[in-house]
Amino acid sequence: METPLPLSQKLYFLAIRPDKGGISSHSYSALDYILLGALFMELFMQKKIRFENKRIVVLTTKTENELHRFLLLKMSEAKSPRKISRWINKFYFSLKYIRGEVQQGLLDQRLIRMEDKHFLFFKWKKPFVINSQELRSLETEIRNLILKGTREEEHLILLSFLVPGGLLNRLFSESRQRREAKKRLKMMMVGNPVSAAVRDAISAAQAVAASAAAASVAAGSTS
Repeated sequence: METPLPLSQKLYFLAIRPDKGGISSHSYSALDYILLGALFMELFMQKKIRFENKRIVVLTTKTENELHRFLLLKMSEAKSPRKISRWINKFYFSLKYIRGEVQQGLLDQRLIRMEDKHFLFFKWKKPFVINSQELRSLETEIRNLILKGTREEEHLILLSFLVPGGLLNRLFSESRQRREAKKRLKMMMVGNPVSAAVRDAISAAQAVAASAAAASVAAGSTS
């Protein structure tokens, strides 16, 4: 891999079933919201935005990343900082575009391929992993973070998305292992001394998680 994957691409990459392709059923309903939340965190870690009482404050719109620029310009149009939950609703009709841009980043690094699918009048693109070694390396890295613990703020932000993103099922095949992983994650989030800014960021991520969970429940009730 040429450059380190940003958070949003890591989460999308992990959500793909390594053998059959497509998005894991545990992640499907929540994925678009998780990607949007991950992009907010990327902007936060790059000091393009900050969080104040779960509101997003835009610090600068300067960036070379097209997807980041799209989000920053939209948010900069607001007359006053809005809550992250309002921005999630505001970007609802842009979720397809956002997912496509995240996919393109993985395509550019030759980690996945997209295959055209159709059934009757329906058409869609299905992702497949083509760099299994890189995926296994990412999975191993995250399992080690969970099992050994971490104090790195960037790692804690990544880990905060695993449960709402339905990704523990991809990382731990046994229910006993998943329960233990959830327990360890909860302890890390509570017990780590992180900066006030990162506490706000993780709180913001939890707001995204609430939206993702609501989306999953809604999808389940209509299936």
